[in-house]
Amino acid sequence: MKILKLVLSLTIISAVCAAVLAVVNDITKARIENLAALKANNAAKAVLPKDVKAIDTRADPADKSVQIFVAYSDDAKKTVVGYAVPGTSANGYGGDVRLMIGLDPARKIFSYQVLAANETPGLGAKLGDADFSGQFAGKSANGLAVKKDGGDIDAITGATITSRAVCDAIADAVARVDRLEGKPPAADAQPAKPAANPEGELLFNPADPQEALKMMPKGTVTATPLSADLFPIFEGKDANGKTTGYALVGTGKAHGPNGDIVLHVLYGAQAARTLSFNPPPRTVNKPGVEMTDMEDAQRKAFNLAMQDAAAKLKQLAR
Repeated sequence: MKILKLVLSLTIISAVCAAVLAVVNDITKARIENLAALKANNAAKAVLPKDVKAIDTRADPADKSVQIFVAYSDDAKKTVVGYAVPGTSANGYGGDVRLMIGLDPARKIFSYQVLAANETPGLGAKLGDADFSGQFAGKSANGLAVKKDGGDIDAITGATITSRAVCDAIADAVARVDRLEGKPPAADAQPAKPAANPEGELLFNPADPQEALKMMPKGTVTATPLSADLFPIFEGKDANGKTTGYALVGTGKAHGPNGDIVLHVLYGAQAARTLSFNPPPRTVNKPGVEMTDMEDAQRKAFNLAMQDAAAKLKQLAR
């Protein structure tokens, strides 16, 4: 009987709490939506010219939840002088970057304001600073890109990902205005980015016996490749033909905030087929990704490269 009363009491308490939470949610949801709408309205006015006489709101034809602000130079709303358009990029360092972008009918940028961004304090958070945002004023919104991607936008130092997200959000805004005006999507709206090459360039030829000899124990006079691969395993021998050790490349791949990183590392090994760290391992390649904020990825890739080399040595022993 006591258990039944306890269950009944808990059920009633849960029901009351659920009802209270539902009421609070309804109240706060409306308030949050009103505040978001007010913020969007204020941002729209801030990115449009001062001499605007009237503003209409129209829904993006492809996304009715997004309102585009259409600005006119006359009270009769006959001459469009610009648009205030929400643009979003899902490629920010900390998640979505949402901007309100002011565009003239020719798609030149008036300015933009940040609606929401969760970027790194002190770096990515500078996307709203005048030093960065000011360079967009007067530029065509079509095909914007940071200089590392072939464009003419100076990225925020140490926050290229955030800078790219701003360009992406502006491209999103342009696409919304194009849809509103019934224009087909621009086929070449952005310049083609260089193909990703996480392996980058080789710093030296890992198939060169002279490079392998640098990793061998003292007394090694020859280094013979055991295969014809780009990354062969070399067997070192002394003047008497006795095996002294090995040199081989281990490869590790890891993902970081700026993309995938691939490290090829040349290791020396003892005759007993155990890795040696004297001389120390040498990185074979310079990864082809920006290394900002990639310390954790580098560390993981290096550890995986070491494991790969150890596994190759173990396989060699069979």
